[in-house]
Amino acid sequence: MPSITVQTAQAAVLSATSNILAQALTAYRENKTFQLALEPIYKFVLFTILNTPINILWQRYLEETFPGSKPASSTPPAQTKEVGEKDAYKNKAVASKDVASKRNIATKFLLDQTIGAAFNTALFFIGMGLLNGNTWEQCISTMKRDSFSLYVAGAKIWPAVSLISFIFIPVERRVLFASIIGVGWGVYLSLLAA
Repeated sequence: MPSITVQTAQAAVLSATSNILAQALTAYRENKTFQLALEPIYKFVLFTILNTPINILWQRYLEETFPGSKPASSTPPAQTKEVGEKDAYKNKAVASKDVASKRNIATKFLLDQTIGAAFNTALFFIGMGLLNGNTWEQCISTMKRDSFSLYVAGAKIWPAVSLISFIFIPVERRVLFASIIGVGWGVYLSLLAA
């Protein structure tokens, strides 16, 4: 399992990439020559370094509390005369595999899309606001004004990413998976925070 440090470093590289892409996109849209600004990259990378460990721990908590799979019945199905030896072997193999817990996946999904999304949205507005030199009051005001629209924009992508992640991606790779998908989202956030 990759350490929190490795996962955070991977997310930081992807965050820097998304900010560079946002700068390039802005220059293109404004028909200007692209000049790399290091300060916004630094701020986004610093925010990512602070934010990613919290999200890694959140994903671990969700998986430990609501495992995505549970052991199937350990007793193989009874072999009858109608079931051939090959079929009995298949049935035993299927029975020994983990069976996804739909209830736990649904619970993780709902918690992630409510508590997790609200926390990350607040953290973004406060963290990036403070890194941009805003006061606490300004950060809270901006969060109150813009968090709903950011949440609605995020609802177009993150529920699908979350569901795919909980069903198919091992817990130790979920933050990296979300970070890869998040490069495009990071472009959007970079443009928003500019």
